[in-house]
Amino acid sequence: MTRGIRYWFAGVALALLAACVTTWQKPEVSLLDVRLAGGNLLQQDVKLQLRVKNPNGIDIGVNSVAFELLVGDNRLATGRMTTPVMIPARGEGVVEVNAKAHLLSLVTRLPQLLNADGLLHYRIRGEAEIQRYGSLPFDHAGTLDPERLRIPGQGGKPPQAAGAVL
Repeated sequence: MTRGIRYWFAGVALALLAACVTTWQKPEVSLLDVRLAGGNLLQQDVKLQLRVKNPNGIDIGVNSVAFELLVGDNRLATGRMTTPVMIPARGEGVVEVNAKAHLLSLVTRLPQLLNADGLLHYRIRGEAEIQRYGSLPFDHAGTLDPERLRIPGQGGKPPQAAGAVL
């Protein structure tokens, strides 16, 4: 075999290997639902549902999520999810997270925190631990309709949340 043909085969082999390697795309996480789950005036237990979209061609495992939810400059809630969840390739899943909310400071400043449309601007930031990838920090913002918070025993509608992507 001539030297030129060997280089050609080597080039084709490298091109095929490069085509097989997929680039990692960051999963997207958005706030899906917020439910108050009891507590007292100073601290509420809150259940948050986060929608995780996986744009990758392989399943990803979310081992844990630690986060804080800010409304205005106030830390509204902090939480951690440690039950692993598998998100299918090019699919999505819902991760439920328990959090502790500090509502007193929010309630006293609520009129100042609402925008012209009556929505609260929130920011969710933290870190997700992804199998075979490692730590994935996130910090994104969105809006939430406070009238749609779900209160135990009262049903309520899911909140209108937009713009939160991890």
